[in-house]
Amino acid sequence: MSWEAPTENTNGTALTDLSGFRIYYGTDATHLTPYATLTNPGLLLYVIDSLPVGTTYFFAVTALAADGEESARSAVVEKTIT
Repeated sequence: MSWEAPTENTNGTALTDLSGFRIYYGTDATHLTPYATLTNPGLLLYVIDSLPVGTTYFFAVTALAADGEESARSAVVEKTIT
């Protein structure tokens, strides 16, 4: 999966303390669980291996700030593993 890094805080000011991302996933769009925390803010691509073929998964990403704050989740995307 891949995503774009945010450039602004929710109040419109420049984002200067991005420290990474957290990936959420699950088989129910309303019940996603944390999968991985990435501490490299330049990493905008992540591969999740070994998901069962034919299963539909839902994914979302959050941005993490240096002070530990976590953004709201991105839009949830759906993917059936082929």
